[in-house]
Amino acid sequence: MSERSALQQWLALEHEAIWLLPLVGARFGELTRLSRRTRDAHLVARDELLQRLHDAGADPVATALSYEVGPLKTVAQAKKAVRSVETRVAAAALGLVGEMAGDERVFASTALRRAAMTQLDWGGAPTAFPGLP
Repeated sequence: MSERSALQQWLALEHEAIWLLPLVGARFGELTRLSRRTRDAHLVARDELLQRLHDAGADPVATALSYEVGPLKTVAQAKKAVRSVETRVAAAALGLVGEMAGDERVFASTALRRAAMTQLDWGGAPTAFPGLP
């Protein structure tokens, strides 16, 4: 997969997270503050990815109207949905860490670390190698 394709995949995941988090925060009051903080981080990452893709002359992937995230009837289901997106963001960032160099590698590794830490915030268990299956 090309670096540009990998960035597009990652951007699509950022769009999904940005769509999901306000939904979770609105449905479950106890998750509102965490949802807002997590969404803010995804907005920053999305904007950086958009800029990088524009700078590379690419047409960034657009956000979907909705995403299939599974049922969100309980707090546990909502947390699981957010952890799923964070796991996929970590995998996307990890894939780029090995492909990039310099500031781009720092960007990807920072995103990997953020996704791993966010998984913990949402009730995930620590793993030795975030982003790996």
